[in-house]
Amino acid sequence: MGPIPKITVPPVIADYTSAIQPPKNAAPPAPTSYRFTRSSDGQTRVDSGTTSVISNPAANQTILLDHVKKTATIVPPPKPQLPGMPPMPQMPQLAPPALPAAPKPPGMQVQDLGKSVFQGQEVEGKKYTFKPPQLPKAPALPKPPQVPGMAAAMPKAPQLPGMPAAPQMPKPPQVPGMPQAPQAPQAPGAPPAPAMPAPPQLPPMPTTAEVWTSPKLQLPMATKMTGGFGQTTQVCQRVIPGEPHPSAFAIPPGYKVIMPTLPKPPTLPKPPALPKPPALPKL
Repeated sequence: MGPIPKITVPPVIADYTSAIQPPKNAAPPAPTSYRFTRSSDGQTRVDSGTTSVISNPAANQTILLDHVKKTATIVPPPKPQLPGMPPMPQMPQLAPPALPAAPKPPGMQVQDLGKSVFQGQEVEGKKYTFKPPQLPKAPALPKPPQVPGMAAAMPKAPQLPGMPAAPQMPKPPQVPGMPQAPQAPQAPGAPPAPAMPAPPQLPPMPTTAEVWTSPKLQLPMATKMTGGFGQTTQVCQRVIPGEPHPSAFAIPPGYKVIMPTLPKPPTLPKPPALPKPPALPKL
């Protein structure tokens, strides 16, 4: 694992407020506030309520501060992965191939909102619209296989021939009666009422995100996201450019440091003892 490259970003301290508006006419929760602090070497600190999170990318370390319990929990970094075998070298080409453009997610549209000024800082706006794809219909369940058994219909047994029937006497001729009067035609009935058409299915509500960012500070200044979940907003209320004090990224005095307990490596089994050579016979 090689050394982590040095990070250089604009140092800043910014105060944010965020709010959530549910989709229904329910009472929205109270807005929350937090402070974001960043040094020029990439260290960050986020203060929200009674907790703070300090991140040091150069040391690959994250510290969680609990200001009520006066504790500082050091989060272990992720385990490095073992390097794999290097790939086989390829034959050199005469001209390097052009890099393919990054594919956009399906249904995503990006709109440029131009430039503006927010909290005394020049900002650039982007609007992202994402339409979720329609879910495919569930496939029909296959029919269960038929168990091979007996035939569907068994042949009937042949019937025994019976006695011949006696001849019947001829019926006397019937006297013709009076002709019946023709029946009056029936009135046609009312046609059946047409069935109600099924209501049209509404397309899924798209999710939109409007982001205004300060290119000079490399910081989002205002964000508004709208979708089926409702609407969330995040607004920078105050921004202070400049290098913060180094104590903002240190554990306060008097805090109890909690180190993670790393699991012990498994003990390898001992190799079996080699058998002793047989003793040579005495001369």
